[in-house]
Formats: sequence, C-alpha cells, structure tokens
Amino acid sequence: MTLSTRQTILLVFAAFGTTLGAQVGALPFLVKASAITPFEFGVAGTLAMLANIIAMGLGGWINRHADHRSVLLMIVPVLFVLLGFALLAQSVLAFMASFVLFNFGLGILDIFMNAEASVVEQDVGRSVFSGFHGAASLGVAAFAILGSLVSALLAPWFCLVFAGAMLMLAWGAIYKHVPHRAVRHEDGTRKTTVLPHRVLTFLGLAVGFNVACEVAAIHWAGQLLVTVSPELAAISGLGVAFYGICGGTMRLLGDRLRTRFGDFNLLLPCLFSAIAGFAVLGLSPGFWISVLAFAAVGFGLSITFPCLLSLTGRLVPEGRAAAMSYVLAIGGAPRIVLPWILGVLAAQYSLGAVFAACALVAAVALSIIVLTFRQAQAHALR
Repeated sequence: MTLSTRQTILLVFAAFGTTLGAQVGALPFLVKASAITPFEFGVAGTLAMLANIIAMGLGGWINRHADHRSVLLMIVPVLFVLLGFALLAQSVLAFMASFVLFNFGLGILDIFMNAEASVVEQDVGRSVFSGFHGAASLGVAAFAILGSLVSALLAPWFCLVFAGAMLMLAWGAIYKHVPHRAVRHEDGTRKTTVLPHRVLTFLGLAVGFNVACEVAAIHWAGQLLVTVSPELAAISGLGVAFYGICGGTMRLLGDRLRTRFGDFNLLLPCLFSAIAGFAVLGLSPGFWISVLAFAAVGFGLSITFPCLLSLTGRLVPEGRAAAMSYVLAIGGAPRIVLPWILGVLAAQYSLGAVFAACALVAAVALSIIVLTFRQAQAHALR
C-alpha cells in the first residue's frame, strides 16, 4: 500500500495518541500499584514536564545535525521501550523514573512530527494541521478507555501489545514514505535561522499555559473519576476518552473551520468552553457529569495547540523545528510549575481544587493568546 507523506504523518500522529492513551488509561492502576501519593504524583508530573520540555528544547540543535525523517525513525522504537518500562512500574522510584523517561521520548517525537506536519501543510497549500492533531486526540480517546479496561481485566503491561502495533506501523510508513530533507546548504555549511524572538515568546507562553491545562486534564481525569465513583474504576478512562473524542472531532473539523472563520475567531469560543468545563469539574460533581465536563474541556482546548504551532511554522518557514523548539521551551515554565502546584492542591484540599486552578490557568491562556495574535500581526506587517 502506497501512502502519501500527509497520510504517513497522520499515522504518526495517531500512533503518538495511542501510545499516550495506553499509558494514561493504565495510569490509575500504575499509581495504585506503585503506592504513589497525590503529592508524589505532582512531583512526578513536574519532573516529567521538565524532561518533555528539555526534549523539545533540543529540537533545534538536533535538527542542525539530523533531518525530520532520521529523528522519527530513531525515536519511535525508543518510545516503545520507554512505554514498556512505564507500564511495568511497581514502586515509587520506578514510576517516577519511567514517567520522566517516557515524557522525554514523547517530547522528541512531538517536536519532529509537528515540524514535518508544518512542511506538509505548506506543501499541500491548505490548512491540514488540525487534522493531524485530531488523529492524535482520537488515538488518545480510543486507547485510554481500552487501556483502563485491559489494565483492570488483565494487567497494565498488556497495553504495550496494541500500542506497540501502532508504533510499528508508523515506523514502517516513515521509512517508506517520508523523504529526507537537507539540513545543510549546498556548500556543506549547516542551515541557521534568525528567529523573531518577541512574537515567538508570546506564542511560547500561550502554548505553555494551554498544554499545562491539557496535561492536567489527562493526568488527573482518571483519579477524579475513581474518587467520585470507585465502583466504576474499570471505566475510569471514559473521562480521557470523552475528552479525546470531542477534542479529536473538533480538530478533524478544525481545518475547515479555520479556513472559514480564521484562527483567532475560532479560538475565543473554544477557550471559553474549556474554562466552563474546568469550573464544573472544580465542583467535583458525579461520574457522568464529570465525563461530560471533560468533553467540554476537550472541545475547548483542542484547537489551540495546532493553531499556535501552525502560526509558528508560518512565521519562520525556513526554520520550523528551531522556531517550534524555541516556542515550546519558552512555554516550559507553566508546564513545569503547574503539575507541582496541582499536586499540592490535591494533597491539601481535594481533586476539585486541581480543576478549579485549571479554570484560572485557562483564563490566563486566553488573555495571552489575544496578545499573541496582536504581536503576530505586527510582525507580519514588517
């Protein structure tokens, strides 16, 4: 079967989503098996985000030595091994170490699949970026509920079987269908890019607050649902599943909506939906109301990341990986600090306090995004 580069990258995003979904679906069971406290989980989340950001921050340096294809072919099998380590954790130390390493691997895959996606969007001449992220979201949704069921009925490490199959398919498609792209000029010197740091800094902060909310929703969803309804632990992955289904569907439709309404006009109502969803979760309602609130959060946060990364690629077309690496590194501060703060809130107050804090962070993200687009427009006029 012959795939286009666009279809191949779509498969890579789906494999990314299924890998993350399998780990997230098994997470409540891994937390229980490892005897992790809420505070320790918050610390693990902070260390994992730090590792993820370091990985993404290395993207520009790596891209000066290796092209997108080479890095993708290397990181996919490595991520398979790291997922296996994460799913076998049975102690606090093993959980923390595997959680950190797994997120480092995700960071490398994330930056380079997004950089290649930006190239594909430019090559096809129309908006396709959100569709890639839709595939990832739907992968998270499907494999989160599957991961929780498999973990409850068998064991968490069984999740490695189906997640590994998707990673193998993605690796084969990359090998056959993603072309090499030069990282040097014809005279042999490495390509370098001058970055518009001011507007990229605003983009980085906007991305950081948004991703911090996304990660919090995914990591704490299962634990909230198990807390409100312990008898439904086997389907605790439904929170992430509905989050992913709504977010993925929105992302699949997002390119059409972006073309019709524009990124900024689309982002505003979406983020208001996310803020409302987090506010409801802050009240710690029943199981099914919480599931619906996670759906609202998934819908609300879905379009922000692809819109902002697409804007990054458009601003610096000659150095996408370097620009995205800078943006994601700048966004590191909220992503590092928030998991620790949420762990403290969960330990001192309740899981509801975690999501109330996320509502506030989402509101801050909305304010920064307004400034971001103003700065991007000013840069485009130069």
